[in-house]
Amino acid sequence: MVTWAKIVLAMALLGCAVWYLEPAELFVAAGKVGGDKVLICGAIALVGIGVQWLKWQLLLRNQIPEVNGRDALYSLLGGAALGLVTPSRLGELGRGVFLGRSRTKAALLTAVDKLSSATVTLGLGAAAAWILWPQLRVFLLLLVCVLGALLYWGWCRRKTSGPVAWGSIAGLSVLFNAVFMAQFFYLVSSSVGADLAVVLAVPVVFALKTLLPLGFLDLGVREAAAILVFSSLGLEPQPAFVASILIFVCNVCLPAGLGWLWIGSRRLRTVGKVAL
Repeated sequence: MVTWAKIVLAMALLGCAVWYLEPAELFVAAGKVGGDKVLICGAIALVGIGVQWLKWQLLLRNQIPEVNGRDALYSLLGGAALGLVTPSRLGELGRGVFLGRSRTKAALLTAVDKLSSATVTLGLGAAAAWILWPQLRVFLLLLVCVLGALLYWGWCRRKTSGPVAWGSIAGLSVLFNAVFMAQFFYLVSSSVGADLAVVLAVPVVFALKTLLPLGFLDLGVREAAAILVFSSLGLEPQPAFVASILIFVCNVCLPAGLGWLWIGSRRLRTVGKVAL
């Protein structure tokens, strides 16, 4: 029931967004994003996958050191494939299924991976919102205190892993956020002027998406957040909506598609060996 509710919510949000922005204007905004920009965005997405892979290997090295880089990449892309068809991409917690060992540890490490990236996303969004909307600073200060408390608790719980590993994980989380925020800004800048307001609006959009992980197939919430943020700043929301859809295609569908292809190829090889 919860899954169907999220499907309905996501589709309703997308439908309302398209109706509000008018399909004709959305087509115009989409036309301004050339095929070269989409290809470059896809190339940047591959860089993002590489950053995720490095971070995932670092996490695995602390707890499941016998996993090699190839298996780590397979589990990462396999988790992305499962995440595509589950609410709020919870299927990514199943990365351990593709490792064939230590599934509980892998699920916990995946949660650490996702939470570290989410914490950075919220921190960057809060910093941008602090500049854009001074009237929200009390709420933002409270959010920062909560995030700080969670980080301190996590540090105390896992401090045995050593400061070098955690510093690297934090750095890779920042780099990963920078990659997909740069994608969004690159796509939006084709229609909207590249001023400071646009630069600051992007992390706020992603922070709102992180605060409300309600969509199915990762759709709906980010698009609504993009419209809300850009409209509140007096910017055209149509390019932000188009950029959000393309971000979904490049950062969610692309790794999931690679994961499904890899899973399928392994299954075919296994069937072939059994037949022989």
